[in-house]
Amino acid sequence: MEITVADADKYFNENVLHNEEWTEADQDTKLRALNNAKAQLYRYFRNYNEETKPLPDEAVFEQALWLLRKDDANRKGEQGVMQVTVSGISVLMNRGPAYIAPEVFHIVGRRVGQSV
Repeated sequence: MEITVADADKYFNENVLHNEEWTEADQDTKLRALNNAKAQLYRYFRNYNEETKPLPDEAVFEQALWLLRKDDANRKGEQGVMQVTVSGISVLMNRGPAYIAPEVFHIVGRRVGQSV
């Protein structure tokens, strides 16, 4: 079944308390977030297949929200930046970025370092 912005809107409006990044985004941004989330998750969870064993829609929705929540510091961390300093205020990244939303692992049932 195709994942739609309307389905995601319903999910976020009914099930997610802190959903501002989603509800404040325009339709094009929401669609790009869903498409990007879906692509990332199918690359990461290789035992899932869009045709024969699709990921739960909720996992894609949560990953889309995770993508929308990334601020500039997170994006720089993904590019390998370890520290950012602006006007004497520093942000230090002490570990690599999390590419997959923690909630996705709860939905899919897989933890890092463990298999189902």
